[in-house]
Amino acid sequence: MRNGTAPSIPSKDLVKEINALKTQLKRVSDAMASDASDALDAVETKGRETLDETIEAAQRFIDGYTEAAKDTADRVAKKSAAMRDDARDSLVETVQARPLGTLAAVVGIGFLAGYLLRRR
Repeated sequence: MRNGTAPSIPSKDLVKEINALKTQLKRVSDAMASDASDALDAVETKGRETLDETIEAAQRFIDGYTEAAKDTADRVAKKSAAMRDDARDSLVETVQARPLGTLAAVVGIGFLAGYLLRRR
């Protein structure tokens, strides 16, 4: 070292060192690119798997509620049919038990409806 400066390196050795560094940097760069690509592929694969699992869970949830809704609709239909049948039977029994009272009620309702409609 002269006067605190770095020792002189012959220019051929310097070129070799620079080329060696370039080669090493290229390898590191390629390795990093490969690792990044692998990481992106792993994230994409995991994302697809998670999305597929979510869709399957949603489908199972919907299927479960569809069955419950069908069961509820069937029960409501049966209950309303039973109520209709009970109302019909009750009306028939009332008419058979009191035919004149039923006739008077029907005539009275008819007069009332006629009166209300005539006022308009």
